[in-house]
Amino acid sequence: MKRPKPAPKRCPYCGSQYIPYIRAAKTQKSCDRAACRKKRQREANAAWIIRNPGYFRGRYIKVKQWGAAHPDYQRSYRAANPEYAVVNNAGQRRRRKKLRRFRTDIQNGLFRRKITRIRGIGMTDIQNGLIQKVDGLLCLLSG
Repeated sequence: MKRPKPAPKRCPYCGSQYIPYIRAAKTQKSCDRAACRKKRQREANAAWIIRNPGYFRGRYIKVKQWGAAHPDYQRSYRAANPEYAVVNNAGQRRRRKKLRRFRTDIQNGLFRRKITRIRGIGMTDIQNGLIQKVDGLLCLLSG
């Protein structure tokens, strides 16, 4: 017997309609856009932490004691698994490069992409004076 096609749902994050994946139609909460999935995951993680408030408490002490009892563990693991170090270093470089894109000079203090988004905001005719003020402020901040 063929499953009926699930009814379209509205994504609570972007507002667009989507057809849920047929096997997860009852439980799927958001569309398949990456931004919506990230928001949903953040909410789920926050809810989990609220339901399990003491889960991470006291964990650092245990990890620190284990590390003191096994001082050469990480060095020996990396020696035994050289491909792990290569993959890990590549990931670190990728994450650092991504963070560097968002940095600007100390004097500016604003993220480049945020400035670009602010410039892209359209306004109505009534707010022409405000547009000029915002544009002047952005030119001053972006150098």
